[in-house]
Amino acid sequence: MKICVASDSNGGLEDTVSMQFGRCPAFTVVETEGNSIKNVYVIPNPGAAAASGAGMQAGQTVVNEGCKVLIAGAIGPNSAQVLSMGGVEMYTSPPVKIGDAVNMYLQGNLAPAQPVGGPGMGRGMGRGRGRGMGRDMGRGRGGW
Repeated sequence: MKICVASDSNGGLEDTVSMQFGRCPAFTVVETEGNSIKNVYVIPNPGAAAASGAGMQAGQTVVNEGCKVLIAGAIGPNSAQVLSMGGVEMYTSPPVKIGDAVNMYLQGNLAPAQPVGGPGMGRGMGRGRGRGMGRDMGRGRGGW
């Protein structure tokens, strides 16, 4: 199975898990068989320098590489959508060495990822469409 890990710098098992997926500099791809690491290689993240759409480009790269699992510190909603559609399981990790994060995953010690910044997380002011109760209600016109 191929596991992709968002890398904080140049990648490899001694690098640190990046806390951001879409703009990390590289991906470390770890091929496993059972609970053993069989092969490790690094690929650049095309989203790292993208003006826009970084998460989608990064996600598509992981899918195209044939990875079944992604490990990162945080995964945005656009990335998560591409990864999910590509059948990639997503997990979050603290900023530890990539080799340690892979072993944590293999032992079942990583939590499934919850995409950050999803719907409803924007910075807009809202549309103000609430319907208040109490408008012109109770004017004191008792009927006694």
